[in-house]
Amino acid sequence: MARRGLCLLVLGALFLAGCARASDLVPVAAASTFRIVAFNAEWLFDGVSDSIDHWGTPARAQQHLEAVADVLRPLDADYISLAEVENADMLSRLNALLGGAYTPLFVQGTDSSTGQDVAALSTLTPTRTPDRTDERVNYPVAGSFLSCGAGDTGVSKNYWAEFDLQGTPVTIIGAHFLAYPDRCSRSIEREAQATVLANLAREAISRGREVIVLGDLNDFDGAALDAAGNKPSSQVLSILKNLDPAAEGDELVNVCATLPQEDRYTDWYDRNGNGIDDGKLEHSQIDFILVSHGLAERIAYVTIAHATPAGAVSDHWPIVMDLTIPAAVASTAP
Repeated sequence: MARRGLCLLVLGALFLAGCARASDLVPVAAASTFRIVAFNAEWLFDGVSDSIDHWGTPARAQQHLEAVADVLRPLDADYISLAEVENADMLSRLNALLGGAYTPLFVQGTDSSTGQDVAALSTLTPTRTPDRTDERVNYPVAGSFLSCGAGDTGVSKNYWAEFDLQGTPVTIIGAHFLAYPDRCSRSIEREAQATVLANLAREAISRGREVIVLGDLNDFDGAALDAAGNKPSSQVLSILKNLDPAAEGDELVNVCATLPQEDRYTDWYDRNGNGIDDGKLEHSQIDFILVSHGLAERIAYVTIAHATPAGAVSDHWPIVMDLTIPAAVASTAP
């Protein structure tokens, strides 16, 4: 597990500096839990010959890297899944800023448009070498209500990793889907992307594994509306949760569904371009952690960490989830 003492010191420093409200701070995780964070770090690039020159200079890119570390450090996670990472070197640099306690997990993606990837930092060592799926699916998918194009697509930004979580076999699938929740041409492709990951998750469950799907999915959950009340035009979240339509009920659960609706937002979209967070109507949830039922029963804590002001580091906020480790195992853990 990651060190909890350091987290207490950082939280105390935040209180003294007046940088966050007490209600915004994430409590220190219990020693008997495993903390998972999903965060779109927004262009975690080095500022050198970037595919898209977002930061302008390496110095500005370094400042952003350090700011991302400052967001993650007090969360003291055991597993961090990240979106918009440039390469393995940037992941290693972030790990160094976090004390080098993690194993970097990076699988090269295929996004030639932005050069972005998804990646992770883990205190657990994978039981197999992490990989990605290159499956492609035709769209519109079966049962789609959308009719704004046809073709096939895959998930250019994805990874999967397998772990033994204190006796429980777990597959974690990270992804970053196509942007623009309100564009039909993107929604119809995201349904195909969701089908790709659903196939991967279903196969893992068929092997007796628990599954976590997490990341920036760029769509809304119609069964658990976000703070702004956004309703999806696609079936992206339904496809991911209902992995086996022939079986009764959903196989995966949106862990944020139990949060108050006003707290369900992970993204700030500056609709009027004024550079100011104007509140609820600019807040949406497009980032998710979805878990299989065996893990849902072990959820001890869930929040979306809103302590950092909108846009100060990223236009997203991290999701935090604590899973309970069985007492018999926790008592023997080092």
